[in-house]
Amino acid sequence: MGETKKGTPKRGVSVFSYSRFIGKSMTLEDCFKDIYDMGATHFEMLTSHIEGYPNPTPEWVDKFWRLCEKYKLQPEEMGHWAETHLRRGERLSDKEMVNQLITDFKVANLLGFTKLRTKITCINSHCDPEPGWEKYIEMALPYAEKYNVKMLTEVHNPTTLRRDHIFDYIDFIKKTGTKHFGFNVDFGTFQTKAHEGTHIVGERAKMMQEFYDNPSKPEDLLAVLPYTYCCHAKFTYMNDNFVEETIPYADILKVLVDNGYNDALLSEYEGRRDLGYEYVGDQLRRQHLMMSNILGY
Repeated sequence: MGETKKGTPKRGVSVFSYSRFIGKSMTLEDCFKDIYDMGATHFEMLTSHIEGYPNPTPEWVDKFWRLCEKYKLQPEEMGHWAETHLRRGERLSDKEMVNQLITDFKVANLLGFTKLRTKITCINSHCDPEPGWEKYIEMALPYAEKYNVKMLTEVHNPTTLRRDHIFDYIDFIKKTGTKHFGFNVDFGTFQTKAHEGTHIVGERAKMMQEFYDNPSKPEDLLAVLPYTYCCHAKFTYMNDNFVEETIPYADILKVLVDNGYNDALLSEYEGRRDLGYEYVGDQLRRQHLMMSNILGY
């Protein structure tokens, strides 16, 4: 076997980073303009950012595509939910779940998203999936292929890449042979400590400290990388030296590049938002400068 060709990840931004401001002090165009200005080329949106979801008007769709063209941005991932408890009593049937997923596949296809951050219903804070997930996900696979989308389950703290359900997902992928289900690795899974000034109390604080003491290691990526089609470049604070002190970015990006990862790194800011959108924009620019310096382009 030949040597793996070095990967060239793409830089992008999740509109979630602006979620405190969009629809208030920022429009979608303001977000796109900011993303373009920092040199990013790809973006993620949540369904809540789509006006009129799940039936956006033709006028809104046209405007969306005009903005993509104007700011030279490529739709990368749409965040949505596979929620089984939308009503009281019994959970939704597998058929109802598939219909819910198909609705989102159609929206994603209409807007050019080929990847979905599919939030499978969980039973605890470690994101262990509700039993039975594999039934409706497998039923949905032909429709995912039809609408050219990949359903990606997100791995973020306090879940590590060593959690049992991660290997259940891998077994499902191998069993079905699908290319339409995989992972979005959120860099929060590598976080080694809370950012200074973060206040977490009670059982949550205990759980997070246990996670920080033994987070995912960059080399843990190797098990999931063949099935990873997107990454959330999570961060909470970029210091004046353009360093994210709680997440080992250089080590993570080295593993990705050395093992041929060519998909997107979508910035997901989860720090302070009380200082205004200008502060968030500055934080994002610092992070993109850091990633550009590490990647060399």
